[in-house]
Amino acid sequence: MRAAICLPSKPSGRTKGESMDRDALIVAHRLGDSEVPPDQDYAICLISPQDALGVARLTYSVYGDQHPFDYVYDPSEIAQRYASGAQHAVVAKSSQGHVLGMIGIYRCSPWPRLFELAQLMILKNQRSKGMARDLWLQAMERLPGMAQAGAIFGEAVCTHTFSQRMCETTGMIPCGIAMDAIPAKAYSDDYRHGDRTSLVLTVKPMLFTPQTVHLPAAYRAAYVDFCARAGLNRQIEDFSQATLPESSRVEIIDFEKAACIKVWVHEPGRDLERIVSDLERKAGDDGIVQVIFDLGRPDAPAGIAALNSRGYYFGGFMPYWFETDALMLQRRRSPSSFQDLRLYGDSVQAVVALAERDQRRVTMSQAGWGKASKG
Repeated sequence: MRAAICLPSKPSGRTKGESMDRDALIVAHRLGDSEVPPDQDYAICLISPQDALGVARLTYSVYGDQHPFDYVYDPSEIAQRYASGAQHAVVAKSSQGHVLGMIGIYRCSPWPRLFELAQLMILKNQRSKGMARDLWLQAMERLPGMAQAGAIFGEAVCTHTFSQRMCETTGMIPCGIAMDAIPAKAYSDDYRHGDRTSLVLTVKPMLFTPQTVHLPAAYRAAYVDFCARAGLNRQIEDFSQATLPESSRVEIIDFEKAACIKVWVHEPGRDLERIVSDLERKAGDDGIVQVIFDLGRPDAPAGIAALNSRGYYFGGFMPYWFETDALMLQRRRSPSSFQDLRLYGDSVQAVVALAERDQRRVTMSQAGWGKASKG
C-alpha cells in the first residue's frame, strides 16, 4: 500500500453553528454512519474544514468517550481551531474523502511559538500499512514551517516504542519522562482501574538563541549534556538563595478526565507548597501533579528546592517553554514504578534513569499527599 501526497484545498472559512454538549456529540458519533471499508488507499493532505466531521468520528473511534478534551468531538469547534492557526494537522484520506488518520501540532505552552506534535490517530481497520509513519514524516516536514514554530515537543507512550523511534527518525531529542501521566485505558486491552501510562518527552528546537538559566546543582550535569545533544547555547548562573515573595504567580491547567494537573510557575512564592497541596487533593489518589518552572528567573531554584523537599522529582527539561527554558517536576501519591516501561535508545534510558534517581533522592516532607507542610 502506498501513500500519495495531495495539495490542500482552499480553506472555506470557519464552520459556524452552535456547539452541542459533549454527551450529545458522543451519542451522535456512536449512532452515526461512519463505517469505512478496510484497506483503503490514501493520500496525505493538510486538514481542511470539510474534514472536521471525519476527524471527530476518528477521535471517537480511537478514544470512545475517554478523550480529556470536549472539543475533539465537536466538528464545528475542530474547524474553528484549525482555521485560527492555533493548530495545524495533516490527514490521511481515502479517494472517497473519508478521514482514515491524522496527526497535528498544537500550541502547548505560554510561548505561542512552541508546539506539541500529538493526536496521531488511525482507524483500527486501516492500520499496519505504513500510514502512521507517512503521517508523522509529512507532519514534521510541513507543519513546523507553517506554524513558524520555535520548537516542537513530543510525548511518546511507553506501552510500545513506535513513537519513540519516530521521534528519533525526525530529530526529536529525549528531554524527560512524564511518569503515569495519563489513564492507560486507551492504550491497554487489559486495563485495570487506576492503571496509568507514562510518556517519554522529546523536543526538536528550531531556534538556537543563547540563554542564561538558573538551575539547582542536582540537575546541572544532565542539563549540560542535554544542551550539548540539542545544540543549545546555555549559560548556567551560580545558585543564589533568592527571597521568595508571599504569593506565587501560577497558571493551572486541570485535565480533570485524565486526573493530571499541570502548574506553570511564572513566579514562585512562599505559598507554592500550599497551592500544590490543594491541587494534590483535587487530583486524587490516582492522579498526578506536574509543576513547570521558568529557568530564566533567578528565583526558580528556590521554588524547585521547595518542591523537591515535598517529594517532587525530575520530569523533564523543557526548552523555550516560557520562551526561556523550563524544568518540570512531578509527583503522585505513591512513588512511580519504572519497571514496566518500554523504552528505545540510550538517550531515552538516560533521562528515565535521571528521573528514577531523582525520585529516590528527594526527601519527602512530613506533609503527605494533599496535606500542607508543617514547616
